[in-house]
Amino acid sequence: MKRAKTLFIKLSFGRVLILVVSAILIMPTIVQSQSPQLSLADLLIGLRSKKVSVQERNTILTEAVRQRGVTFGITPEIERELAATGAGPTLLEAIRSKTPAPKPVPVPAIVIPVATPAPTPPPPDFNFYQTRADQSVGKGEFTLALADYNRSLEMKGDNAAAYLNRGKTHYTLKSYDLSVRDFDKAVELNPKDSVAFLSRGVSYEKLGDNRKAMVDFQKSIDLDPANETAKANLRRLLDAQAAAEAAEALKNAPPEFVNLGTMTAANSVRMVTPIYSTIAHRSSVEGRVSVEIELNAEGDVTSAKATAGHQMLRASAEDAARRSKFKPATFNNRPIKAKGVIVYNFSLKAPR
Repeated sequence: MKRAKTLFIKLSFGRVLILVVSAILIMPTIVQSQSPQLSLADLLIGLRSKKVSVQERNTILTEAVRQRGVTFGITPEIERELAATGAGPTLLEAIRSKTPAPKPVPVPAIVIPVATPAPTPPPPDFNFYQTRADQSVGKGEFTLALADYNRSLEMKGDNAAAYLNRGKTHYTLKSYDLSVRDFDKAVELNPKDSVAFLSRGVSYEKLGDNRKAMVDFQKSIDLDPANETAKANLRRLLDAQAAAEAAEALKNAPPEFVNLGTMTAANSVRMVTPIYSTIAHRSSVEGRVSVEIELNAEGDVTSAKATAGHQMLRASAEDAARRSKFKPATFNNRPIKAKGVIVYNFSLKAPR
């Protein structure tokens, strides 16, 4: 009787533990609408329960996993933790069977580009070299431009514009003789081109040939009366020419007077001796008197002015100078007015 009572107590207690563990495991089904699957924490709590045996815990948890599934994916680390906590092979297999399959990672499609054959460019022609040369000029690369102008003219040697452009490039590179040659050809091919004449005129001016430059500037104006640059250049050269001619004329023009310096008997036709005035003689006044004179083209004295000497002697000296006559002065073999100085020496020892 006592043994039967003890067994009953053990069985009753076992059922209570099973109910407790089951409640733990079944509890999530109450909130099935919120979290119907078992989490790792649910399984670890069930395995750690000491109210039932390990085998019974495994049996209950295995059935729960099969019915409800799990929320986690099993990994070697999780499997080791479950096994250490008491999970048996059957439970682990059930967990593995319920582990959500990993979502496949989309593999991007590999697109292999199909090479499109590049069209074969046409071979360079006259326009290609002309265009590239013009672009080089715009960049200030005049040597490269000159090379392309040369190639273009090798292809089309009768193009006036190409000669004009190459001539301008030679001018920029200060090869003025080469620029004139190109402008000559441009004028030959297109004699109505006002710009070609203007450009050649500018090159001629750089070479120092202003006469040819003025001819070209005038031709440019004749072809294009609105060409203000040609007008300005021609006007400038004409003004410079007029100024040079005026300077040359002034240089070669005879002066108004020539200075003969000190006049002597050798210069004279008639040299008059001054009269020693009585007052000056009584006053014992003597010495030199300088008289500046002006002569006309015939050698006549037109002006006499004493500039040095005693005042008592000056009037007599001036009178003698005015009555004198000299040989006409010449400039370039032509008679001309002259200036000079007569020096009179008044001495009391000289005969009166």
